[in-house]
Amino acid sequence: MEILPVLKIGKLIVLYTPDAARTESMVLIAELGLRGAVTIMDGGNRYRPYQVATLLRRKTVDISTAANRLFSRRAFTCYEMNTLLSSTPSLNQPYLILDLLNTFYDDHVPAYEAYRLLKSCLCQIQRLVLSGPVVVTLAPPLAEERGFLLEQVCRQADEVIIKEAPVCQPTQPSLF
Repeated sequence: MEILPVLKIGKLIVLYTPDAARTESMVLIAELGLRGAVTIMDGGNRYRPYQVATLLRRKTVDISTAANRLFSRRAFTCYEMNTLLSSTPSLNQPYLILDLLNTFYDDHVPAYEAYRLLKSCLCQIQRLVLSGPVVVTLAPPLAEERGFLLEQVCRQADEVIIKEAPVCQPTQPSLF
């Protein structure tokens, strides 16, 4: 999945995978960190700095310079995600929002409240898109009744990339 060529200012790209593009997003963060500043907003505890450092180490000996270009923030609730997005400055750099909807899938938050907060978040994401490309990773909802949140984000996107879960085929080991 090659995302770098389609990253442009004014573009909102959604990666939809069963694991919220955990591996793909770490590779993307490392590649972008080699090129300049990146803001990472994590809604599902998906950011793996050690994995990013390992990926950076494969490409450069000066990982501290690239690592210092990565700015990460974490939201533990959908209310915090809304605050995090609204307090993020519009800079001329890429933004990665990891597992945006994870906190919105919380069944302790009423569906109407999750919808209201998501609309606010999407307005903030559109503000950020004006200054830099935004990549949002999404995972499927835990309950079907929260699927409307996923549809709302995908409707807003300029491009939606869907990666299916790999199908494991059972194999019979040979006896000899």
